[in-house]
Amino acid sequence: MAIKRCKTPFAVVIDGAPRVITVGQLVDGDDPIVRGREANFEDVETYVSSRKTRVEEATAAPGAKRSVGRPPAKKAAESRKASEKPETKPDSDSAGGAS
Repeated sequence: MAIKRCKTPFAVVIDGAPRVITVGQLVDGDDPIVRGREANFEDVETYVSSRKTRVEEATAAPGAKRSVGRPPAKKAAESRKASEKPETKPDSDSAGGAS
């Protein structure tokens, strides 16, 4: 009596009652909806084992360095931009010209 997971959605009438099965819906393996439609279902254990992924660790292992923030090249470029002074235009009044 394995639990089955629907892989493709479908609708069917069983014993005069319409049933709609959606992707990811779980049903009992003995449910009449599964019989004759086995290709639309997979075992939950199969699905779970195929979906296992690596999880990124949030901390560095002992002795390992973990980088945080921006790469050094970007930091250097940003600090250069910050240290540059914006150009100032001389006022027409202080230029000493006659009006």
